Amino acid sequence: MSILNHIIRTLSFPIFILLHLLFILSSLFLRTYQTFFPSSSESQNSILEDELETTRNRTIHTRHIKPPKHLALIFVPSKKRKNGEKQALIQSILNAVEWSLQDDIQEISIWDGQGLIQSVLPNLMKTLSNSMSRNNTLPLSPPSTPPNEPTQDNNIPELEEPSSPSPQRKQGKDLCDNVDNSSSTSTSLSLGNEVRSIIVYPKSGPSSSKGLKIHFLPPSCSDELISNITKSYIDKNRHLDMIDVKSIDKDIKDQLHFTSDPELLLIHHLQQPKSNSLFKSLLPRSPPELWGYPFWTLRITEIYQYPSPLPLLHHLNPLISTLRSSTLPFLRKLGYSINLPIKLDWQGVLDKEEWKGSMRAWSKVEQRLGK
Repeated sequence: MSILNHIIRTLSFPIFILLHLLFILSSLFLRTYQTFFPSSSESQNSILEDELETTRNRTIHTRHIKPPKHLALIFVPSKKRKNGEKQALIQSILNAVEWSLQDDIQEISIWDGQGLIQSVLPNLMKTLSNSMSRNNTLPLSPPSTPPNEPTQDNNIPELEEPSSPSPQRKQGKDLCDNVDNSSSTSTSLSLGNEVRSIIVYPKSGPSSSKGLKIHFLPPSCSDELISNITKSYIDKNRHLDMIDVKSIDKDIKDQLHFTSDPELLLIHHLQQPKSNSLFKSLLPRSPPELWGYPFWTLRITEIYQYPSPLPLLHHLNPLISTLRSSTLPFLRKLGYSINLPIKLDWQGVLDKEEWKGSMRAWSKVEQRLGK
């Protein structure tokens, strides 16, 4: 029996290595196929997008798809802080805000779990205000109606009352060149650190749009959020019969300033794999993680993480672009039947292709609660 066990152990190791190699090769084959050969619908949409490239107000090809009401964004910092990471975070948030306004998303919540967002928040607010002004949009505004105070936790300070809209804003005029002082006012809730919530209005103004709600979540929203609510229930001697999922949902949403649960969660790594790390770039990226994002609100949320692009394939882009611009119909059709390989920003900025990938994934999702 011992000899049999020894033989099995001897053979199992090379078999394990062989299976691992087969997994890597099959993964590379699948990623290569997905890179170059889109589905027929995606191919048609890429043609449409190319034709609308010069249209300023165009949106992604999922325009006919109802966008998610609430998009959660997780920006994953590197283990050791890298140069330019804060700038990449700021630019990624600016991109997300711009694309959310284009796609009519009502609410986004932003998380990194290490306090990186809070460290850049003053600079981010200034940059965001300037960016919105340059794009002919109205300045930032606190929510017109602040979220309710947590129903059970009296130890948490009251929310700050937002300042009333200016007369110009009530009339829906463009205030691009004059950033209102109310842009510095926000509704906040102390959870060790504060939850900062603002509203960004598109060009048409609040008279024709509800605007985009943005929540900057601090690290304390993860563990302390649940513990604070639990302590408040204990302090209030709340009976177990009075504690149910509905009441906890309401308390958590009030503390996070959420109006709805996230329907789509996009995970973006601020530090992209280095070009000299060829072997690591060939391996599949690890499965998605929440990285401490407040889990209670994630019930039927679609979680998306853009697959790591294969290295060197982006060098074929000039050839594919030449085929797409050819005067010969069959060459042009061939060019559009092949995807353009993506080379993500080496500084870690959120790329438009990542965003469109999440929207494509969302367009194929049917979310519903069980009976």
